[in-house]
Amino acid sequence: MKWWIIYFLVGGCATGVTLITTPICRNISWKLDILDIPLGEFHKKHGESTPLLGGIAMLISWIITVYGGLLYCIKLQHILPDELVYRIPGILSVQPLLYVITAGGIALTIMGLIDDKKPLGPLVKFILQFVICSIVAIYPKIRVTIFVESPVLTWIITVCWFMFIINAFNFFDNMDGLASGMAFIASILFTLVAAFGNQIFVAALGAATAGAALGFYFYNRHPASIFMGDSGSHFLGYMLAVIGTLTMFYHPSTSPTLAPLLIPILVLAVIIFDTFAVVIIRLKKRLPIYCGDHNHISHRFHDMGVSKKQAVFIVHMLALSIGLGAITLMWLESKGVILVLIQSAAMLLLVVILHQIKKTD
Repeated sequence: MKWWIIYFLVGGCATGVTLITTPICRNISWKLDILDIPLGEFHKKHGESTPLLGGIAMLISWIITVYGGLLYCIKLQHILPDELVYRIPGILSVQPLLYVITAGGIALTIMGLIDDKKPLGPLVKFILQFVICSIVAIYPKIRVTIFVESPVLTWIITVCWFMFIINAFNFFDNMDGLASGMAFIASILFTLVAAFGNQIFVAALGAATAGAALGFYFYNRHPASIFMGDSGSHFLGYMLAVIGTLTMFYHPSTSPTLAPLLIPILVLAVIIFDTFAVVIIRLKKRLPIYCGDHNHISHRFHDMGVSKKQAVFIVHMLALSIGLGAITLMWLESKGVILVLIQSAAMLLLVVILHQIKKTD
């Protein structure tokens, strides 16, 4: 039995469940008055109130898919292929890790949901993010080690990585279908990296996350009938940070290199690039970095004359192009790694040049 079939089934299941949970959550959102109401804010261009329970729909789908699959493996071993039965002890051994990951995802999603209903304020959100991420990072198997032996230092690095990606993804959710499509692309790339590295558990998590994002995308693409809200951006941002952390591996038979660390950075390069660009612009204008605006990469492509759908598509293709290069880092030597980095930097530089040309016109 081919493992790619398992990953395909996991992703397909998550997609199907999300296609069901999203309209249900959309209706509940209207009834509970959990809506994104523009109220004339400059950075919000949608003219009507829009439901905000997309994050709950994706979380429920992810939990049903992951834990349904786990229960299926445990209870129905007698009908499973021998290759999968052979893996049952390994599947059971990762349950504590799965519980920690799930608890963190639920906590951040609930925090985001509360903020969607009644804004918590940037300081309170930051503190809650820090507390949740700090607790999750205590678990030693969820660590960005970068070949450092110090548990305290790796804990600090991991917490910073989690919080950065979560907030970067939250910033990135600024146009219909942009963040959900990006989460799908990044999750698929992480799934491929994990699958090529024989990380079955991580690949399954990536497939489930990709499926949840894809199912939601069909309702979130322009014109969106539902937004993911802070609950969704926190959930997806957290999952990308976790999966990215778990794919930072290297083969013991080879010399330690920075290539494993560069894989998640390149997969999430567009999100990271957009975050730094927006923060720099806001600092230059002496505005709070958490203040919404239209300086995101998607908005700038739209300002160049393309439609919103086209702007989203361009950003997605840019992310896919850079992300595919990240997968090759698993096999490349140092010279090849350098070439991939130069290529990725050149693509982002081209984007900057294009935006500057439009700006000066």
